Amino acid sequence: MRRTALLPLALAAAVVLAGCGSPAAGTTSPTTPAPTADIGEASPVTPLDDTVVEAARAEGEVLLYTNAEDQQMAPIKEAFEAAHPGIVLRSLPLGDEEMFQRYETEVASGAPTADVVMNSDAAAWLPFIDGGNIADHQDPNTPNLPDYALLAPGVYAVSLDPVVAVFNKALLPESEQPTTMAALAEMAPRLDGRIATTDIGNAIQFGSTGSYVDRQGEAGWQVLEAIGAHSGVESSNGPLVTKLVQGQYTATFFVAGAVRAFITDDVAQVVNYRYLEDGTPLLPRAVGVTSGAGHPNAGRVFVNWLLSVEGQEAACTGGFTPYRDGVPCDFGLPQVTAAVGGEDNLIIGSFDRAVVDQRDEIVTRWNEAFGR
Repeated sequence: MRRTALLPLALAAAVVLAGCGSPAAGTTSPTTPAPTADIGEASPVTPLDDTVVEAARAEGEVLLYTNAEDQQMAPIKEAFEAAHPGIVLRSLPLGDEEMFQRYETEVASGAPTADVVMNSDAAAWLPFIDGGNIADHQDPNTPNLPDYALLAPGVYAVSLDPVVAVFNKALLPESEQPTTMAALAEMAPRLDGRIATTDIGNAIQFGSTGSYVDRQGEAGWQVLEAIGAHSGVESSNGPLVTKLVQGQYTATFFVAGAVRAFITDDVAQVVNYRYLEDGTPLLPRAVGVTSGAGHPNAGRVFVNWLLSVEGQEAACTGGFTPYRDGVPCDFGLPQVTAAVGGEDNLIIGSFDRAVVDQRDEIVTRWNEAFGR
């Protein structure tokens, strides 16, 4: 799976379209979350032992392999290096499977490799963990995090990134846009050929589909089949959003939540996003220190900081979805929760081996539903 490199470029095209009969400037989606949601109280600071921090400074850097783009990582890098002078964060953006393959190749050849890996592909994470590639380290933040934050020994959720529906509101006014997957399915014949999503080979799509049908069961599959009969399929989020802003598509769904950070100002004149009440899977973006780390202490310091309130605030600036209490963020879990109508409607993904074991079955049925 390739990453979201084309999202900023695709959405920039909306600025051009905005001058061609688009809605007036300043309009916003009524379902875009307000920053007034109750974020709770921040828990106590839980840093690592001073000896670990001193050892990390002696190492001087941490190398991160991530599926996040440089634009997303920039505020994280700036804030981390300010919090920990003397430790440089170097991040290398890679596809989910690509980063695991690269790591294993480098370890096998004795070459320097990642100190920390971070991505959203649960199906790829599980065999990587089983292979002994993650240090089994419990971060001091653990007691102050929700249960779902610890995905596997040594592996934590940095954020719970939702997938969203994105609409070209010049073609489908906000007042007519569906608010649920079921309503999108009912509208599908009317939008024949102008609905789209990404291919099931994309890790975000597989994670979203697996979580959605795990929650909704056979009814969820019926909704996907109704939508799939009228949908286009793109290889990744970049071309999906590009064609949306160009008007080839009217509605898209299960779009990577990173797109939210770019739907502002002039871009928001043309497109808007929604959290569908019955179909907003939140996929954990997982992070862990590798067993082959050349800078293991620096890696632990970085993960510890990422899981702190300060780290989660910086992640929000990059478009991630923080879940920790006390983190002010327009894209935070409290805002998503309010938008979908409460905690009962949250679909929080996990490293559930049962879903991964059903991968072939899910892929086959999805391909049938979407005519692949």
